[in-house]
Amino acid sequence: MLGRTRRIAAAIVAAAGLGIGSAVWAASGASAASAAPADPAYCTNGQLAAWVDVGGGSGAAGTIYYPLELTNVSRHPCSLIGYPGVSATNASGKQLGDAARRNPLYAARLVTVPAGGTVHVLFGYSDAEVGTSGCKPATASLLRVYPPNLKGSALTFFSLPVCTVKNHTYLSVSVVRPGTGI
Repeated sequence: MLGRTRRIAAAIVAAAGLGIGSAVWAASGASAASAAPADPAYCTNGQLAAWVDVGGGSGAAGTIYYPLELTNVSRHPCSLIGYPGVSATNASGKQLGDAARRNPLYAARLVTVPAGGTVHVLFGYSDAEVGTSGCKPATASLLRVYPPNLKGSALTFFSLPVCTVKNHTYLSVSVVRPGTGI
């Protein structure tokens, strides 16, 4: 009888220990979930460098698409969401023609750019539009890039024929996407 009582007592202690262990495990899981890191702060102009991957371009039906890359040059991750502003300029920074229109090919979502990492935008250039009459073509030397939701811009070298007349949209951009390339 004493052996049976000891077994019952041991079972109660084990069950109580299991219950306490489960409660501790559940509490530690809950605190770990609440301690998960928040999304990094939004990128600033000082954290980003813009460049066009000319070798990564591909064309279709009069439009050439290039990866427009945004590289985080800081030592901290940051986040971006949405469309950048992009326009072609001459060497002195004067905008030539219309800014790029938004291409709704992808839905916008928050993208984290790790320190030293790069994200991309699908940048389209319609050489067919530039060839239309009344366009007044010129050659742009630079692209002015406004990262999403920022007021400041970055310049990147990119020479291309452009249309200097308003209402001749020849540039397009998608939302920021993870990774490089198109």
